[in-house]
Amino acid sequence: MKLFAIVFAALLALATGETCTGAQVEAVGFTSLDATIVTKIAYIADFTLSCSNGAKDISLYAETVDGIVGVARSVDGVKYQVSWVEDVSTAVSGERPIKLYDEQGYGALRKAQRGNEDTASVEPVATINLYHPGAYKGPWVQSETMAVLAAIFIYYYAYTQKKRLMS
Repeated sequence: MKLFAIVFAALLALATGETCTGAQVEAVGFTSLDATIVTKIAYIADFTLSCSNGAKDISLYAETVDGIVGVARSVDGVKYQVSWVEDVSTAVSGERPIKLYDEQGYGALRKAQRGNEDTASVEPVATINLYHPGAYKGPWVQSETMAVLAAIFIYYYAYTQKKRLMS
C-alpha cells in the first residue's frame, strides 16, 4: 500500500508539471508582408524562455487574436514557437500582444472564460509583443488599366495630329 501511495504521488507530481516564476523571454517575430496572392497573413513568434526557478520543459499556451493555441516546444526544451493565421481583410498593422500561460494559468483562464468572468485577472507567465508592419496588397491602379489608358491617349494624340495635318 505504501508503494502504491509513493507511485501515485510521483505520477501526480509529474502530471501537474512545473510552474515558471520570474520568466525572461527573448522573442523574434515574423509575419507575411505580401498579400497580393495570399488570403491569410501568417504570424510566427520564436522565443526562448528562462525561469528564475530553473524550470524546464514547461507546457505553454498562448492567447492570441485567434484564440488560445498550444505553443510548440523544441526537442531540447529551450526554444518555443507559436503561430496563427488571420484573414487579410481583418489583419491590421501594429503590435500584437501574445500572452503566455503555463498549465495552471491555462486552467485558470479557461475557468474564467467558462464562467464569463474577467480574464484580465489571470496573470500570464510572460507577454510577447509581435509587430506586424502591414501587408502589401498590390498597386492602387493595375498595370493593365494604365496600359489601356496609355493606348487610348496615344490613339487620341495620333488622331488629332492626323486631323491637323489633313486640314
